[in-house]
Amino acid sequence: MSGQSSLGQAAFGQFRSDDIDQVVRRHEGVLRRFIALRVGGGADVDDLVHEVFLRFARRPPDERVERLDSYLFQTAANLIRDRARRQQVRRLAVPEIEEAAASQAPATPEQTLIDRETLTEVRRALADLPERTRHVFLLYRIDGLRHQAIADALGVSISTVEKDVRRAMAHLTRRVRRP
Repeated sequence: MSGQSSLGQAAFGQFRSDDIDQVVRRHEGVLRRFIALRVGGGADVDDLVHEVFLRFARRPPDERVERLDSYLFQTAANLIRDRARRQQVRRLAVPEIEEAAASQAPATPEQTLIDRETLTEVRRALADLPERTRHVFLLYRIDGLRHQAIADALGVSISTVEKDVRRAMAHLTRRVRRP
């Protein structure tokens, strides 16, 4: 992107929703190709492109975007790096989980049924949570991110992250009954 439009020079607080739509239309294709080259195809590309524009739209009004294209590509690169870190954590955790599972006695058919029912209850309970609370909880408990990293990524305070995690835990505890 060689030329900068007035959109690239304006402070975010001066953007109207029409301007944001124009930013998406103008940059989505090249951003999608940039991300796809780094992560391959699939739904991850759509999710990452969406997250880039979501972060752009959620910027505080007093923060300036001096170079719009630089901001968008740097945000995409950061999201790709975060995704790679989460995948690395999962790859490292899988052998530990498999080892722990192998050391346990095989599950009885009854225990398997109980586990499936519990998992269904957990999924339903998670679906009932507000979107941000669910997202924060999953980043914390599943992806293993620290409160500070979650707060930075979502643009909220650490206190908000802590409250969301507590709220999700309390909700799951109330909703999921274990025999």
